[in-house]
Amino acid sequence: MVNGDDVQYATDLSERVLGFLISQNIAPTPINYSVIYLYYSNQNKPLKTEITKQLSAKKPVDAVFLEHLFNSYISSNERIDQDILIPFEGTLKRTLSQINTQVVNENKIAQNLVSADKALSKLDGHQPLHKVVSFLLSSIDKSKGQRKSLTDELTRTSEEVNLLRAQLAESKQEAQIDVLTGLFNRRGCDNMLQALDRKQPHSSIMIDIDHFKTVNDKFGHSVGDKVIQKVASIIKKHISSEDIPVRYGGEEFIVVMKNKSQENAHFIAEKIRISVEELKLIQRQSNTYLPPMSVSIGIAERGASDDWPSLFERADKALYQAKSLGRNRCVTAEPMADRA
Repeated sequence: MVNGDDVQYATDLSERVLGFLISQNIAPTPINYSVIYLYYSNQNKPLKTEITKQLSAKKPVDAVFLEHLFNSYISSNERIDQDILIPFEGTLKRTLSQINTQVVNENKIAQNLVSADKALSKLDGHQPLHKVVSFLLSSIDKSKGQRKSLTDELTRTSEEVNLLRAQLAESKQEAQIDVLTGLFNRRGCDNMLQALDRKQPHSSIMIDIDHFKTVNDKFGHSVGDKVIQKVASIIKKHISSEDIPVRYGGEEFIVVMKNKSQENAHFIAEKIRISVEELKLIQRQSNTYLPPMSVSIGIAERGASDDWPSLFERADKALYQAKSLGRNRCVTAEPMADRA
């Protein structure tokens, strides 16, 4: 017989997950489902601890909280595949294989029974045995119907797992992108940096919007968000498709210039600075022009002994030199003295 223990466990676990989401009035999205799945399956202790504390304190376990847990503990596809999808897909495949094997065996038995039934029908005095054979054939037919239903259900489940994987891949991509600007966030930046050849002469420019707090205080955060979007748009306009633009936090941006020297990075940084300086922004509600906008920019080229944090730190120091010199300017960091 087909061992249904694994299927039953996964089914029971899925029902508990969906039951929890429904009871908390949370949509069963891939992110929410994955977090609660790991909570009930005890595969991620820190995640389970956070949810337990939240429930014990009678604080809301909502989509915002679950997204925080997803980003903190299980945002990579590899982890989700390892913890949830790969084991579950393996169970589905084994179960379907076992069902197919049993169907093949039953077909052979049925063929033998049909042959026996035909032979018995020609002989007198074997009615009881004929009835037994008929009963066995009827049972096999019924079993086939049940197994087809189970196979169809498991096949649909496999398709749902594939859909979940695609949605999780999309969720991972979304988790790396800053919603306001469409640039990479810090997580996305870290992932993109892993693919770069560190032997190449990469440079970094760090950009900060000058006097941004004044804009927020005088015109409100919604206008401030528009300014950030405008600057992000200018950054994207002037860099190449292989560069890595990042909203590093608040009104601060980083661009990793792939395979570009410090001189090339400075040239592009100046283009960005001038474009921001030429902006003329108006608040529609009051028909009031915003004060002239500007950015300060620090530039650094990665040395042989630089890692990414040290490169960004040198660009950041150059940025603050630009601030101290009066803002609205680009400053290049001193080359790093490489170790012998």
